[in-house]
Amino acid sequence: MEDEPLVRLVVADILMEANFHVIEASGAEEALKVLRAMVRVDVMLSDVEMPPGINGYELARQVHESWPGTEILITSGREWPRGDDLPPGAAFLAKPCPNATLVSHVQAAVRRAQAARNMTAQQDRPDTASSETAAPIPKTA
Repeated sequence: MEDEPLVRLVVADILMEANFHVIEASGAEEALKVLRAMVRVDVMLSDVEMPPGINGYELARQVHESWPGTEILITSGREWPRGDDLPPGAAFLAKPCPNATLVSHVQAAVRRAQAARNMTAQQDRPDTASSETAAPIPKTA
């Protein structure tokens, strides 16, 4: 997510050329609408500065709390994170960021999101293998 349309277009093009499905949002409210619509988002990439409304750090906190399976990448060329600006697991990329570095960070974030989703799916599945191999319960008279 980027408030500057030209920068957002360039970043989206870079990621689409790397075979990512990209959903663009011009601000935090638009990004939150996408997530509330139950669209599965593996990675949210956001700038820190996104007037009007909340900034990228606050958006990252909301996404982390409400959609914990979404990986978060925050970027800025003017403001670096301090203290607790980033939620746990979020990463910061300083602008300008080489295209290959951006793609590499997004690829790693997608892998983490997909691995976490697969782990959750395995935990939610009934364990049929263990019931088939369990020792029979002896009958009593």
